[in-house]
Amino acid sequence: MQLPSRKDLKPYAQEDVRRSLTELTVTLTWTLGTAVLAAVWQGPLAYLMTLLAGLGTTRVFVLFHDHVHGAFLRKARWARRLFWGLGVVMLTPVSVWRQSHTYHHRRTGLHRSAQIGSFPVWTVPRWRRSTVLQKAAYRWIRHPLNALLGLFTVFGIGMVLAPLLRQPRTHWDAAVSLGLHAGLLGWALSLDALGPWCRGLLLPLAIAAFIGSVLFFVQHNFPTVTYQKQREGRGTPAPVTCSSQLDCPTWLHVLLGNIGYHAIHHHHEAIPFYRLPAVWRDFREFQQTPRLVPTPRALMGCYALALWDEDQQRMLTWKELRRA
Repeated sequence: MQLPSRKDLKPYAQEDVRRSLTELTVTLTWTLGTAVLAAVWQGPLAYLMTLLAGLGTTRVFVLFHDHVHGAFLRKARWARRLFWGLGVVMLTPVSVWRQSHTYHHRRTGLHRSAQIGSFPVWTVPRWRRSTVLQKAAYRWIRHPLNALLGLFTVFGIGMVLAPLLRQPRTHWDAAVSLGLHAGLLGWALSLDALGPWCRGLLLPLAIAAFIGSVLFFVQHNFPTVTYQKQREGRGTPAPVTCSSQLDCPTWLHVLLGNIGYHAIHHHHEAIPFYRLPAVWRDFREFQQTPRLVPTPRALMGCYALALWDEDQQRMLTWKELRRA
């Protein structure tokens, strides 16, 4: 299947700055407003605000993601400072995200490098030659509990602590992130405000991290996914069969900042999120992308996948692996 070229998609990569500013203002107002109410209020309404703040934080992350790609407020110096600060708050330092996510985009669909900027995908031979501890670590990383604890595992360790320990000079903003959150926790404890801190900051971040971790996983780990050893040629884009399209109602696409149009995003990362539906509508080729309805059953079906079988050219489930 011949996909449209980047030249064909160039008109869609033009940013509408006014639209971007509106999206940013609405999203930040919603997120900060609900977070403050969650911290100030008590009872069921406070936790409803916590949930809304978590959903808002998820959308802030999508805007952050687009900005780092150069698709959202790309020329504004103030925006670079703002999103740098938001990355520190969301435990996603810009230096770490840019490094890992750029690698991920360049190597999407190649199972040998899937563990960088994404979740690891092992082949059957690699599983057989691994130690018991290595297998246990692999299973944990691909377990849904890892997503549930994503604020601490995927983000706190994976996006902040581990990169900081590996390259402290490069990822000094990770140290800023750790210091900021340690300071906020200490401040909350000194004011006897642990409850407001949990409702207004910790839980919204945990909700957003859970949603983000699940999305990271199912975007490239689903029953019909295909992987390659190497690209057919240098600069060849990843095939649409290695990225899933979320088949969900319009309101959910809007809530998630259209991150579900993932194959289009991988084909041309500079397209602002609010133009992705137009690309989907105008280029039927992208509609061949594997679709995933984000129901609990479908999502658990993704987490049931275990290893890439090069002979059968498909993912094996843990159940199939146990039977082998």
